[in-house]
Amino acid sequence: MLRAGSKFYFSKLTDGEKNLYNHISETLGRFDPALSIHAGMGKPFTVDIKKIITYVLLDNPGIFYLNKDYVIKQTPMYIQICFNYEYTQAEAEKLSGEIKEKIVEFMCGYVEPKMTPLAKQLAVHKYLQATVKPEYLDIDRDGYSVVGALIRRSCVCEGFAKAYKLLCDYLRVASIVVSGDAMREGKRESHAWNITRIVGVTAHTDMTWDTIAGIGSYDYFNLCDADIAADHFFDTELYPKCAPNKINYFYKNGLVAANEDEAKRIITKNADKDFFSAKFLFPIIQEQITGFGFPPGKLRFNDTQNVVMFTKGD
Repeated sequence: MLRAGSKFYFSKLTDGEKNLYNHISETLGRFDPALSIHAGMGKPFTVDIKKIITYVLLDNPGIFYLNKDYVIKQTPMYIQICFNYEYTQAEAEKLSGEIKEKIVEFMCGYVEPKMTPLAKQLAVHKYLQATVKPEYLDIDRDGYSVVGALIRRSCVCEGFAKAYKLLCDYLRVASIVVSGDAMREGKRESHAWNITRIVGVTAHTDMTWDTIAGIGSYDYFNLCDADIAADHFFDTELYPKCAPNKINYFYKNGLVAANEDEAKRIITKNADKDFFSAKFLFPIIQEQITGFGFPPGKLRFNDTQNVVMFTKGD
């Protein structure tokens, strides 16, 4: 099957929960129909099995074939989990092979020898942004997994986040799937994105929203907790702290303006590009943007992140 990478959620479990996590992972890997466990030495179970299964799936995007309508039978001394699978083992292995082919395609087309971890992360971002379409209507089972993202080329946020983690796993870049909420069109809804660790620095990346905004958008690439919290909500006690950093796309590329004069200098410097974005550290409104000296083209304003993206053309 597909390679397993960083196991952040596993690290958050007790020793007893880790033991159950491993049993569940092994059972799913074999496509066994059920798992039965008796409490050892007369010590009753006090664990949340559903949480552990969720953690297994978040840590392991390669387990895309489990139907979430599994059945848990639990007493203080006994646990039985009856699994249902979306695919037969042969079908899942075939899909895993197709996903590996897409990973090879990504490696050959976007990854070069001696790339830095940050450059590898950026390659993942560019690849998914160029090849996957965000979907909200008529979503089937694959739209929530790496099958939707890497084979069907269409998925929701969960599919994006899991595909992002899987590609990072293959690049030996530590990344986790974050499960939380976000504000979209004035409505709070469930959402998934990633936290990635690059040379000791942890930061948020929302692949879905950058893809929705279009090629060349990096509004949500390596954000700190304070920036992502403008429109995302998550358990700050569970996830790693993400402090202000130097790997944020805008800071890394000199695209941050502290005042209007700096904004104009950035725009002038990048005016010959087909598209570019700039982040403003001072308050602006939509009506101000055209006065900053952007060349003819399209402007998109992300008012929660205070980012303006320019695209050349009508």
